[in-house]
Amino acid sequence: MAHRILASTPLLRTSLSLTARARAVVPAQYANYVTASAVVMAGGKAKKAAPKIKAQSNSFRKKKASDDDKGESGSGGATRLNDKYYKPSVPVKVEEFLPSTATKEHVGQVLGFPTTVVPALEQTPYPTLLSEQFELVKPAALVVRESTVSLLEKVDQAMKTPSSQNRIVLTGEAGSGKSALLLQTVSHCLSAGWIVIYVPKASTWMNSSFAYNKVANTTSFIQPLLASNLVGQIQNVNKSVLSKINTSEDAMVGRHEVQKGTSLSALLEIGVKDQFASQDVMEFFMKEISSQKDIPTLVAVDEVNSFFRPTQYLSQDNKELDPEHLKLSKLFLNYISGKSSFKHGAVIGATSDTLLANKSEVLDVALGVKEVSPYKRLSETILPWTQGLTSVEVPSYTREEAKGVFDYYKKANIFFDAASEPFFLNKFITSNGNPRKFFTACAKGI
Repeated sequence: MAHRILASTPLLRTSLSLTARARAVVPAQYANYVTASAVVMAGGKAKKAAPKIKAQSNSFRKKKASDDDKGESGSGGATRLNDKYYKPSVPVKVEEFLPSTATKEHVGQVLGFPTTVVPALEQTPYPTLLSEQFELVKPAALVVRESTVSLLEKVDQAMKTPSSQNRIVLTGEAGSGKSALLLQTVSHCLSAGWIVIYVPKASTWMNSSFAYNKVANTTSFIQPLLASNLVGQIQNVNKSVLSKINTSEDAMVGRHEVQKGTSLSALLEIGVKDQFASQDVMEFFMKEISSQKDIPTLVAVDEVNSFFRPTQYLSQDNKELDPEHLKLSKLFLNYISGKSSFKHGAVIGATSDTLLANKSEVLDVALGVKEVSPYKRLSETILPWTQGLTSVEVPSYTREEAKGVFDYYKKANIFFDAASEPFFLNKFITSNGNPRKFFTACAKGI
């Protein structure tokens, strides 16, 4: 009786039926084997038997006219036209950041880069985090800070003194505004008619992203494409100034002969057209602008800590190369360290903590940012390049500076909520006045 009840259950009847079919088709001795041909045939039958069904997908479909209607009515969720989540920024009218406006009276005011300087600044990409702000709020502008006025006073004094006496490194916590302050310095010097050499991302010089060739019978390497790109950038940024300065002697750069009296702009053009001559062009160019007294020179290097740690380039022995073994990097290290100098000018760098791989314990110790560990030995080849550098700490926003930035954002209409005084205090306090965090809190509602 129990056997009949069990056999009569639907699940067991199905199981027994399938087992019986399997025994009928496959002999007992081969019951546990499955041949490759059987798998192929089974797949073929499955494909043949499968009905053709047209794929239906809501993603990447062609936009229909009705989609706009949904967005306008607000019934389609957070769409392109949803006013709450996608407020378009409004261009803000601001004064220009000029030598005459970089004063204490303008602290807390957001000033835009001069229209005459913007084309030169756009020859290189802006630092990543500043670029995000400039894309959201236009025109590209930065607040005048107390640290701005203080640094530019030092820069103005450098117009009459050698660059070896004006070697500054901007330090401070991540997001404190070091890159912004360096960019303001670049803009200031361009407005004042200086020769400006700006390196916004020094880490790309060291991270093995450019091809490099060994110089015969030496331990040095050249980076032809990187040098050529730099030569072209310097030419485009300073063309009007360099066209008025001529070489003081004959020279051979690569396989090209440069005659005395050639304009520096024409000299750089050789490096643009022939990348394998660009390193020689760069060295001769730096020598020429160092010897002239009429126009001061600024070398501004962001992520300068990349110059004070081993690079990601490898030698033939599969060892990391120090920056001094890359000829272009060594050329700049000579000016950063004061071994070479411009008659008039300054060398200013800014450290970056965005990438941990770029941190330099040697530089931090030399600048007094970090204490020397008795258990760790510092590089004896890199440490000498840090001698004589002056550290300038960039602090967080004061309340006055943050309020000026807040009002600028308010005019640009980037807030999700009403821009009230309590709202400002909330963002200022939670960000602790850190410029990067303050921008994130205001722009993204975090």
